[in-house]
Amino acid sequence: MRNDEKTEILNSFVKTVFSVIPYAGTALTELVFDYNGRIKQNRLNKFVEILAKEFSNNNEINIENIKTENFNDLFEAVIKRVYTTKSELKLNRFKDILIKGLKSPENDFEFVDVYLDLITDLSEDELIILYEHRHFGKKYNIEVLRKNELAEQLHKANEKRKKETINIGPSKYARQIIEIEKERGEIRNNHNNLEKFRGCNNYNISDDKFRFYKQRLYSKALVIDSGIGAIGTEPFEIMSITEFAVEFINFIKNTEK
Repeated sequence: MRNDEKTEILNSFVKTVFSVIPYAGTALTELVFDYNGRIKQNRLNKFVEILAKEFSNNNEINIENIKTENFNDLFEAVIKRVYTTKSELKLNRFKDILIKGLKSPENDFEFVDVYLDLITDLSEDELIILYEHRHFGKKYNIEVLRKNELAEQLHKANEKRKKETINIGPSKYARQIIEIEKERGEIRNNHNNLEKFRGCNNYNISDDKFRFYKQRLYSKALVIDSGIGAIGTEPFEIMSITEFAVEFINFIKNTEK
């Protein structure tokens, strides 16, 4: 028996069961089969309108790329999510992903289904929090190590300067100290400016909700808790982005609003 035949038999069975429920049977049947179907169709219609409008206004789209295998796979994967998405903002994200797929049909994203599921599952607040945490990646961690190295170099230079013979001319360590302090100060100022992205106030949400969102992102391997073991640091207080999250952001970067 084919899958479509099995589905039809199941639908008929459920309709029969609902029909014998006093008072509510008809309403349940309409909800599950009629109303639910109309909702899905309306969502698809809305997405088609958004996509058609983009096709009309974007001269860079090469319609011929619709025939490529990669785009067909991407299109099918997106449509599956459209049926379950009521957020117009997310529909626009899906639209932008398809447009990017048309412009670069050679792209074959290994985790496309995972990426699309993340867009569907994550709230807009979570996506924004993740996007802003892009600042805390490899480059940030390298700068932290460099800042620690400079602190050690500064300490050694100051110690050597103290041991220099007094009144024999300018200190040979003075210029080195100035250069170290300058580079260290630049890193420190840059990191201080980024700290706002690690606070709930930047996203206009409560601390509890902010922590919950970070825990959700952590559970999906998008961020890691880089503050573990640090004295005076609470769990999920200092988060850093993962390489998988960087790839995910690159996948949706044209849809960030």
